[in-house]
Amino acid sequence: MILVPVLGAAAGYFYSSNQEEVYEASATLLVEQRSPSFVPGLSDFRLSTQLATTYARKLKAQPFLSSVRETSDLPRLGSIKTTVKSDPPALEISVQDRDPALAAESANTLAQQFLTFILEQRLADIASLQAAAVAYGISNADDVAAAQLAAVDSLSLLEPVIVPVSPILPRTNRNIVLGTIMGLMLATGVSLMMSMFRDTVRDPDELSRRFNVTSLGMVFKWSPSDVQEQDLVAWTAPSSGYSESFRQIRANIQFATVDQDSRVFLVTSPGPGEGKSTIICNLAISMAQTGKRVIVLDGDLRRPTVHRKFPGASREPGLSTLLSDPSVTLDSVLWPTEIEGVSIIPGGPIPPNPSELLGSSRMAGVLEQVKDMADIVLVDSPPILMVADAPMLAVQVDGAIVVVDGFGTKSSALRAAIDALKTTQVRVVGVIINKLKRVRFGYAYGYPYYYDYYYYRYYASDVDGALANGRGAIYKRPVNWARSALSKLRRP
Repeated sequence: MILVPVLGAAAGYFYSSNQEEVYEASATLLVEQRSPSFVPGLSDFRLSTQLATTYARKLKAQPFLSSVRETSDLPRLGSIKTTVKSDPPALEISVQDRDPALAAESANTLAQQFLTFILEQRLADIASLQAAAVAYGISNADDVAAAQLAAVDSLSLLEPVIVPVSPILPRTNRNIVLGTIMGLMLATGVSLMMSMFRDTVRDPDELSRRFNVTSLGMVFKWSPSDVQEQDLVAWTAPSSGYSESFRQIRANIQFATVDQDSRVFLVTSPGPGEGKSTIICNLAISMAQTGKRVIVLDGDLRRPTVHRKFPGASREPGLSTLLSDPSVTLDSVLWPTEIEGVSIIPGGPIPPNPSELLGSSRMAGVLEQVKDMADIVLVDSPPILMVADAPMLAVQVDGAIVVVDGFGTKSSALRAAIDALKTTQVRVVGVIINKLKRVRFGYAYGYPYYYDYYYYRYYASDVDGALANGRGAIYKRPVNWARSALSKLRRP
């Protein structure tokens, strides 16, 4: 919306700078149609306007222009334009040329020779009328000629020609304004088309308005410059704004399930690559930080990835081993992690029949056992719109959480995923909007206060340490200012 209008204005400026300068000179001829009584009336005024229109066509006709080229010494006539004015009836002759003096001379020559041309035509008509009267034996031919002379229209030069001092072309200001307006219209049209074709889920308000589901929170897409460990940001950077996002999601889940004894949650997504495995691992860490025992069960038996998120964990033995071999116990596939309170059950070897295993009665028994061993169980699953594994798991859990890519998931895909979950009678706890991007001029979504707060927290702690070591005299004033600003933010 800013760049395209600026480019349009620049295009208008460069277009004007590449145009040659054109000057315009004008001569105005007054047209008066006189009646025989020499008392002008309203009809004479109308006839004068009509006559001016006739003269405008005669002036641009080839007979007159050819005679001007033959009798004048002008190197060229330039671009000729005629304008009829009605108050008073007049004919304006304009000539455009690169040379201002030549434009003025051409306009003056056309006006003078057109006066002579019209007068000669009128006199020729009177002479023809007199000759016709004599030929037919009309005795009062002189009276007829006198009447014609009395009715001759008066064509005179109203305004003299002035040599122009400034060009009429290029019109730089107008071209810049037009370029800006066209750029704004183009940017608006492109934005509307992008909104239509890229109908993604980014706005939390749309979730409740269009899909009747709750927004559990939003997570920005982080980069290596933000955190060293790409997957477990809630563990490696617990005081960052990204970790605060997971804490907020944790709180919203607690609020959404406060009236129910919900302990087993399915985490799924409409399609692949939307970050649900990363979300489920960080959410488990965030819940474990409150003192709860959390087990992450990798129910994606087609592409298990949970074991890759935690250092030291392995894919085998895992859930597929437990479901396919009755001799395997739950304790043998339960992997503790370096994070206190978090354990995982990896996916195990990829089986040929994952849907049948996940929908079996043994899977229901495993979930009951896991529920007794932990306070919260988070079950990872394949994308719900890709395979039938997620619906198989949805009927066995207490609630479902949907993860969407804020810049990739289509609204239609989210609608289909919610409908698919509702057919299993599972409660949809809410939706997590993942992979949001920071815009150049600030945060388009999210809660920037958390980022500022934790930045201040680190800054203040470092400065306090410097003060304690006797090296912080120079920091004293900024710290006092920062503390004062933070105290104002905390006021209701």
